[in-house]
Amino acid sequence: MLTKPELCRMIVGLVEVNDADLLDQDTILSADVCTHGDRTAVRGIRDLMHRLYLDFDYLASPRFLAETDGKSSSFSGMLSKRYSDPVQRTESRHAYAVALANILDDNDAYTLTKTAEHDSLDRLRELLNGLENPGNG
Repeated sequence: MLTKPELCRMIVGLVEVNDADLLDQDTILSADVCTHGDRTAVRGIRDLMHRLYLDFDYLASPRFLAETDGKSSSFSGMLSKRYSDPVQRTESRHAYAVALANILDDNDAYTLTKTAEHDSLDRLRELLNGLENPGNG
C-alpha cells in the first residue's frame, strides 16, 4: 500500500496531467494504493485537489501579496505582468502542484493558496491524515 505522501503525490500527478478521473475506476484504487474503505475519501481528496489546482492564481496568493506589499503600483504591475506570462504561469502552477503534493510535510501550499481557501487546505490535510495508509515510507 502506498504511504500517505506517495498517495498524495500520485493524486496530484493525475490532477496535473488532467487524468484524475482515472480514480473513478476501482481497479486503479487497488489494495496496493489504498484500502477498499478509503476509496470514497481518496476521490474526495482528488476532487478537492482538482478544484484547488484549477482555481490556482499566483497573483492572489499570500506570497505574491507579501512580495508587493508596500511597493509602488508600477512595481506591482511589473510583477503582475511577469507572473502573467504563459511560461511563468505554467511554472507557478507546477510549483503549486508540488506544494499540494507535499501538504503533509510542509506549509508551502498555504503561501500559494489564496487565504479564503486555507480552510480547504486544512480539510485536505484532515482527509489525508484520516486514510488508513501508512504515514510515511
